[in-house]
Amino acid sequence: MASYLKAAARNPGTTLAAGVATVGLTAVAAPALVATPVLGVLGFTADGVVGGSIAAGVQSVLGNVAVGSVFATAQSAAAGGGGAAVVAGATQIVGGIAAVGAAAGKVLSWVLS
Repeated sequence: MASYLKAAARNPGTTLAAGVATVGLTAVAAPALVATPVLGVLGFTADGVVGGSIAAGVQSVLGNVAVGSVFATAQSAAAGGGGAAVVAGATQIVGGIAAVGAAAGKVLSWVLS
């Protein structure tokens, strides 16, 4: 284990690229594993918006939330409703972009070195 940590410390760019690519590929393969914790951290839960959270702050600014809005879709996804498919698709797109970007950036840095 120590040798892996030393290698990571010697190669921070590679370590970062590998981490981003791993999360990105996880988002593509199993979007709920990435989206659900992110929604929770933002304050969207199956029981509704958590008081004092980022989501609560946004909701207080928005007032009445429009049906089909990004906010409503995020809350629906957290509650396991129809928004889950939309959030899963968006998570997969962002994950794919992150994975490809991390790999391309690493290849480009190798080519230019």
